[in-house]
Amino acid sequence: MKTIRIALLDDHAVVRHGLANTLAAEANFEVVGIYEKSRDLIAGLVTAPADLLLLDFSLNPNELDGVSLIRALRVKFPECHILILSSHHDPATVGLAMRVGARGFVGKGEDMSQLVKAIRKVAAGAVYLNTDMTYRLAETVTGETRESTNVERDALALAELTSREQEVIRCYLAGMTVSEIAEKFNRSIKTISTQKTSAFRKLGVTSNNELFKLNKIIGTP
Repeated sequence: MKTIRIALLDDHAVVRHGLANTLAAEANFEVVGIYEKSRDLIAGLVTAPADLLLLDFSLNPNELDGVSLIRALRVKFPECHILILSSHHDPATVGLAMRVGARGFVGKGEDMSQLVKAIRKVAAGAVYLNTDMTYRLAETVTGETRESTNVERDALALAELTSREQEVIRCYLAGMTVSEIAEKFNRSIKTISTQKTSAFRKLGVTSNNELFKLNKIIGTP
């Protein structure tokens, strides 16, 4: 059985080392890198290549993460399969990650057995989502929901945001200012302000208080 080389990225030490110890005990799993910062992951992959990257979607505010990190890794290490492990296990975040290059998404609330299964599937070139998330994503895309609730309508509205607009809103909900978001993504303040305004319009909100009501749908970092 071919060895699967795994690199881990998570900004919580307990999570990082707990995952590393558990995965290292699995047959044909080899943890080749354990990283707290995205820049260290990128540098480390040059000298310690991995077959699969297990990434947290949201890191500290000053870190490259989410969509930007997935895109950067897809360009620099196209041979690596990306699996996201995150507490933000909602259709909008999952759909966004998959659209920009992730091959699977596992919620941090899922059993370890599901994570192991996901690693094996993604490393083999397949796509992994659990059954419930697959169904929820299908509902979001088609609009065929079992219940016509405000939460589901909000999820549909969020799905219409561009990837950069979602990044801006997620960071804004985390308490970052427009200037801080601009610095994080190396964009101008004017660009970030425009993306925030556009996102507000698409989400149908006119104030910060209304935006925060969408917190459970978008998920804060």
